[in-house]
This record gives sequence, C-alpha cells and structure tokens, in this order.
Amino acid sequence: MLSWECLIMYLPIAGCRLCVIAGNISPIDVITHVPILCEEADIPYVYVPSKVDLATAGSTKRPTCCVLVLTKPTKGELSPEEQLKLKADYSHIVEDVSELTSTLF
Repeated sequence: MLSWECLIMYLPIAGCRLCVIAGNISPIDVITHVPILCEEADIPYVYVPSKVDLATAGSTKRPTCCVLVLTKPTKGELSPEEQLKLKADYSHIVEDVSELTSTLF
C-alpha cells in the first residue's frame, strides 16, 4: 500500500496498470481528484464499495482508499517468466475493467 503522497507521485510513472478506489471514503474530497489523475495518465480505474474490503484484498488491516496495481515491483526484480505472466494477468484484468466501464456510459 502507498501513502497518499506516494500515490500522487507514483500514479503517472510507476507502470501502474489499474487503480482501484474505495467508494465509501469520507470526506469524498479525499479521492475526487484520483479519477482525473488516472484519466490524464491513461490508467483505467474502478470503484469498489468498501475501503475495508479493499484493505483486506491488499493484505492490510487498515482501511484503504486506493490501491495501484503495478506491472513491476517497487523494489527488487522478477524473473522474466514471472514478468510475462504478471503482465498477461494485468492486461486481462485491465481489459475486463475497461469493458465493464465502457458498458456503464
């Protein structure tokens, strides 16, 4: 999980493939600019209902307002096989989210 300041810094440059945003954040002003940043960086984003569920999915106990799905680790390296599998999985998820969001509008 990234702090809020790191999120703003990493979003455009970290190889982010997907941004998952909790929908029950209060005050809402905390996350209102995240979709704009995602759109400017051409990163698909999706809302989930609960910050607690998002934290559980991210293996943390603290409620989380936003999670970035990256294609490479922030520290260390992955083997070439792991990188290919990870990129394929991310591409599949991004396609699914893009398809889902395109049907909403």
